[in-house]
Amino acid sequence: MKAYIASSWFTPDAFEEVETIKSLLTKHGFDYFSPKDFFICPPTADLKTQRETFEGNVEHILGNDFVICNTRDKDMGSIFEAGVAFQSDTPIVYFCAGLPEGATFNLMLAQSGVKVCTSFDDLEDYLSRCSDLGMLLMEPYYGSIE
Repeated sequence: MKAYIASSWFTPDAFEEVETIKSLLTKHGFDYFSPKDFFICPPTADLKTQRETFEGNVEHILGNDFVICNTRDKDMGSIFEAGVAFQSDTPIVYFCAGLPEGATFNLMLAQSGVKVCTSFDDLEDYLSRCSDLGMLLMEPYYGSIE
């Protein structure tokens, strides 16, 4: 199975999280596509480059088996990518590191995902079990919502 990684990478913390997600996917036998490794679109890019980047990302979302969406900093691009995935019936695994006990998670995201992982240990456990079974597990989020 192959994952599309929807995530910001524009801060040191976000960059490190993407790299750790990639490492965990590899460790558990998953292939992945990370846009940050292929599509760099600087803020000054011309309209053609912007369009090609957008279309390339959408094509890869649709061409993967599932999406891992990192919700750090509520990056609008990542949330949009999750919306594309949901609309195309591509399963979404949300990753929100550090969600404190009793914290809330967005209702729309919670309802659109097959799993919400709140730590790297949680994500690794989920990926390990999915890898062992050869399929994604549906584990709805039952925590507090906003």
